[in-house]
Amino acid sequence: MRETVAAYLLGPAVMVLVCAASWAISRRSRGAIEQRLTRWLDGRRPHGMRHKH
Repeated sequence: MRETVAAYLLGPAVMVLVCAASWAISRRSRGAIEQRLTRWLDGRRPHGMRHKH
């Protein structure tokens, strides 16, 4: 198989594997990642909101 054909087929295969892993992790955590992300975002304000004049 030529390298270009292998690369063409490998790209979507890797994307499918990454999506499947992400889906499996999200199913296992049952919202823990979202809670952590929300807490992290609540603790950090955007730069424009720090300086009120």
